[in-house]
Amino acid sequence: MKNSYFFFIAIILSVIVFTFETNAQITFQVGGGIGYSIPTGDYGGTPADFYSGSKYGMEPGFNFHGKARVGFVFINAFGEIGYTTFSNEGAIAGNEADKTVKYSNNVVSIKVGPEFKFSIPLSPITPYLDGFVSVNTFSGKVEFKGAPNGLPSTEVDINSATRIGIGAGGGVLFSLGGVNLDLSIQYSLMNIGGKQFSGIKDSRLDSYIYLNDDKDPLYSPTDDKHIISNSRSIDALEFKLTALFGL
Repeated sequence: MKNSYFFFIAIILSVIVFTFETNAQITFQVGGGIGYSIPTGDYGGTPADFYSGSKYGMEPGFNFHGKARVGFVFINAFGEIGYTTFSNEGAIAGNEADKTVKYSNNVVSIKVGPEFKFSIPLSPITPYLDGFVSVNTFSGKVEFKGAPNGLPSTEVDINSATRIGIGAGGGVLFSLGGVNLDLSIQYSLMNIGGKQFSGIKDSRLDSYIYLNDDKDPLYSPTDDKHIISNSRSIDALEFKLTALFGL
C-alpha cells in the first residue's frame, strides 16, 4: 500500500499548486482537534457478534487529528491525518461470564478532498460541505478468556492492514479573531477498496487476528474454524471539533 500513500501525497500537492495558480486570494490554515466516532453497520455490534464473525463488534471511540486547509473564494481543499481507537469486551455467548473476549482497533486515516463553503455576509459563521478519499490502516489486539475452539487465553496482536475509503460530511466554521473553530460531522466508509481474507493456518484464530473484511473462501456453516460468511463493511459516523490557525 506504499504506492497509495505516494498517490495521496501527489493529490495534496497538486491541489495546493492548482489553488495558488488559479486564485491569488488564498488562505492557509492548520490545526488539530478531537472527535467522537460511532461505528455503524458491520463495524458495530457486540462481543458475541465479534466471536461469531458476523460483525466487528466495536463500541464508539475517540479521535485525535491534525488538519490543514487551503482555501480561496468558493472552495477549499483539505488534508487530514487522524488516529481513532475502538474497543469492546464482554461475554462471547449469552451471560457466560467465564467465556469472554476483549479486543480493540486502532485506525490511522489520511484523508484529502474538497470543501464547498457557503459564505454568509457579515456573519462569523461559515457552513460547508465536504467529500474525501482516504487511506486507512488498521491494527489492534484481541484477548480471549475461557473460549472454546482452541482459542488461546493470551493477548494477541491483530495484523496491520490498509484499505481505501471514501466519505462525505459537512460542518460550520466559527471565526474567533485569529482562530477558526471547525465543528464537523463526517460519514466514513473505510474499506471500499482492498477487501480480502487473510490467514496462514487452518485455525479459527485467523478469523480474529487479521482484518478479514472479505468472505472466508473456506466458510462452511458446519465448520468451527472458518466462520466469516460474508464481506463486511467498516463504516463510522464521526463528530469533530478542530481549532485552526491561519498562516
